[in-house]
Amino acid sequence: MDFEQIASESTNCSASQFWKAIAIWMKNPHVVNRKILASQELLAIEVSCNILDIFERIEKLQIHSNDFECDLTSGNVKYLLDTLNITEYYELLEFTDSIETLDDNKIYMRVTKLLPRNLQIFSPTLEFMFIDKKLTKIVSFQKSIVQDKQAVGPNSIYSIQHREYTSTCLSVRKSDNENHGYYEWLKRKLLPRLIKWMESENAISSKISSLSHVSVEKYTSLYNQLKKKYGTEMVKVWPENTDPAKFVYEDVAIATYLLLLWEKERQEKGTQELQSFLDLGCGNGLLVHILSSEGHPGTGIDLRKRTIWNLYPESTHLQVSSIVPSSNTIFPGVDWIIGNHSDELTPWIPVIAARSSYECRFFLLPCCAYEFNGSKYQRCNAAESQYSEYMSYIKSVCEGCGFFTLMDRLRIPSTKRTCLIGWKRTYAKEDTATLDVNIQKLIDARSTNQRTENTNQVCEQWSASFRPRSPTERTRNCTQLDRGLILDIVNAVVAHLLHAGRKIPLERQPGATWNAGRQIEIGELVKLIPRETLQQLRNECGGLQTLLKNHSNIFCVVQGKVQFRIPGTVDKRKRRRKSGKAPLRKVKPCWFHKNHPDGCPALETDCDFQH
Repeated sequence: MDFEQIASESTNCSASQFWKAIAIWMKNPHVVNRKILASQELLAIEVSCNILDIFERIEKLQIHSNDFECDLTSGNVKYLLDTLNITEYYELLEFTDSIETLDDNKIYMRVTKLLPRNLQIFSPTLEFMFIDKKLTKIVSFQKSIVQDKQAVGPNSIYSIQHREYTSTCLSVRKSDNENHGYYEWLKRKLLPRLIKWMESENAISSKISSLSHVSVEKYTSLYNQLKKKYGTEMVKVWPENTDPAKFVYEDVAIATYLLLLWEKERQEKGTQELQSFLDLGCGNGLLVHILSSEGHPGTGIDLRKRTIWNLYPESTHLQVSSIVPSSNTIFPGVDWIIGNHSDELTPWIPVIAARSSYECRFFLLPCCAYEFNGSKYQRCNAAESQYSEYMSYIKSVCEGCGFFTLMDRLRIPSTKRTCLIGWKRTYAKEDTATLDVNIQKLIDARSTNQRTENTNQVCEQWSASFRPRSPTERTRNCTQLDRGLILDIVNAVVAHLLHAGRKIPLERQPGATWNAGRQIEIGELVKLIPRETLQQLRNECGGLQTLLKNHSNIFCVVQGKVQFRIPGTVDKRKRRRKSGKAPLRKVKPCWFHKNHPDGCPALETDCDFQH
């Protein structure tokens, strides 16, 4: 089999670093290829026969989609081995995270099923990957399961070979000359990402696998069903100010996960009765609507009504109420308590579940970090991110409440996608009273004020210092800040960016240059702002980064770094608007035209704003 090299990158990396990068890729193919929703390893075996012979068999392999709709228990492994005529090499291995431990003089084959996000266009795909430890090389080939649909990745054979401390090369089979689109993806996406993982000291696989407690096969199928059933139409009619593309499909994904998790629980318990639920801090209520529509009896509670609530049928039960953790907030008839981005209630979700009944469980997806008293969580370890530290803290709270706690990573469009599941209790039912005392000690230790009992109160509040959020949505995004103060901050940032900024050619004036500014870390800019002003910014809009993002016509903020958003460089959002039938209507004046020392670098016809 003849290969042709199409890309090569110089790398000062060891073979060990190469195999670590390959392991990350094998475990998380969806990170590189956005067409993939999830992956499922079917088998991994040691191979001593001719690889080229196996590839010929793979290409001739007649796949019937029904053979690969279920998990490994359906006999897919035997089917593959029999079809490829390599049954004698059948010895299952598990090497996704430990390729380095494999014998350096042997070749291994790994077969993975790649599940697409869009089942209408793409087919579930079998990926055959050969791992040659001796040559520090992998060879890969993908084959569609549904013959009249596209594979989710390259449909040509390609290889990636690493030469220690020298280079990493990408090659394709010469006979595959009609796949130039995939060649670009291999060169521009896959290879650079592998290089990045190789060179990064922190590039290690996540300790928490994604979708590890449900079947990824069933998840892909159900997600696509629910997306079509609820998502498409809901995006069209979405009345909220939030982005429907994010919030609708995020709730569809969470609903998919919960439905499969609850199906798994019913199978373990041998019952067919659908679980009931209570969603505390339900927000737009879409999650409640989907779960209720799928047959699960439940209610969503939030401190204020959303516009979209009016679109739901009467079968979707939503109510307005402020939740103050107390003897009044126990729900003995509910099977599951849900806390989806529940903010101040986040640490209280396992407490409420524990005190509601011995049979009550919970699902918790933390976002903003809060303490028991409703104040923001204060990080203790500077070497760890606040989110990571907070997740460890919340897990300790869950375990302190007596739950055997599972953790998983969801496939949702959010950076905060790790969930905690209170699956079952770690103590006997007769020990409930003793555990409840320990729970209260945990609450008191983390609250600023000790709990007080007032006989005049209707109920006993579990933390006297807890204050629920106001039902009136507060106006934010810097609208309450003095306009002069905002202008001073913007000017200070601009001056810092312009100082020793990079010069770029000015197209509208040949021979002239334009100061495009520097790229600066947010942390460096924070030092320019007085502490009192920073605190005021945090109170009103979340901080300096939020203020700069609110001025996206001037600044571009990516991964904690700030630079100018150069006029005339069209981002995806602008490109979509410009590609429409109606011309882009310019309403906002160009800041650079009026304020930048060199004016606007773009001609008025190319600028997105008025000159």
